[in-house]
Amino acid sequence: MAVSGTVSSFNPHKGWGFIECNGQGVFVNKRECSGFCLSKGDQVSFSITTGEKGSQATSVKMLGAPEELHYYGEIKSFNGSKGYGFIGSEAFPGQDVFVLKSELPGGFAPQGGQCKFKVKMEEKGPAAADVQLLGAAGDQYQQMKGFMKGGYGMPFGKGDMWGKGFGKGFGKGKGKGGPRVDPAQKVWIGGLPQGASWKELQEHMEKAGKTKWVEVFEGKGAGTGTAAYSSVDDVATAISMLNGSSFAGASIQVDAWVKGNKEE
Repeated sequence: MAVSGTVSSFNPHKGWGFIECNGQGVFVNKRECSGFCLSKGDQVSFSITTGEKGSQATSVKMLGAPEELHYYGEIKSFNGSKGYGFIGSEAFPGQDVFVLKSELPGGFAPQGGQCKFKVKMEEKGPAAADVQLLGAAGDQYQQMKGFMKGGYGMPFGKGDMWGKGFGKGFGKGKGKGGPRVDPAQKVWIGGLPQGASWKELQEHMEKAGKTKWVEVFEGKGAGTGTAAYSSVDDVATAISMLNGSSFAGASIQVDAWVKGNKEE
C-alpha cells in the first residue's frame, strides 16, 4: 500500500537519505527513485518494506511540480566548440536530455560524469537546467576551479584525474608563448607531430572554444605548443575534451600551463 511523506534529508552524492512518514524516518536509496534525485522538503509517495536495517522506501514517486524536480543523470557527450551536449537519465528512458554549456558549472562536462539537474520541456524535448556535478566529476571541477583561481595547490601526478595523461605537462611551458596572457587562461600541448603548423593546431584547439593565441614551439621545445583562451572555463573544456585527442595522426596531451623558464 502506498503512503505519502516528506523528504527530511538526502545526500545526492551518496544517493540515500530519509523520508518522514507518520513521525518516523524511513530510509530511501536512489535505486528506488526511478532517476529522480530527492531534495529536502520534497513530497513523495512510496511503499514500505521492512528489512534487517528497519523500514525502507520502495517504488518512490514524486508529487511536486515537474519543473521543480531534480533528476539524476550521466553526461553522455559534450561538444565544446558547439557549446552543447546530452545527458542520459533513467527518468527519461529512450531519449537523451539536451544541455547547453551555460547550464553547466564552468562549462565543465566530463564524459561519464554523474550529475543532478532540473528540466525544462522545450519544443524538441527535455532540456537540462541548473546542472550540478556529483561525485568524482564534482571533485574534479572544484579542484580545477581552485587551481585556476591561483595558488596551483591542487595535486598532480594522478594522470586519470581529467583523462589520460593529465598533469604530465605541468611546469613544462617553454618558449615565448605569444602575447602576455594570464597563465590560468593557457594550456600546454604535448605530443605534436613534426611539421604541425600553428594554423592547423588552432583549428583543432578551437573545438573547445575561441583561442586568443596558438603557437607551435621549435628547437628545444619541438613537439610542444601552447594555446591561450579568453576564459578559464574554455581552458577547463580544452583539458577535458582535447587531452588524448587525435591531431594530425598523433595523440596529443593538453594540460594546465605554468610559466616556463623563458617567461618573465
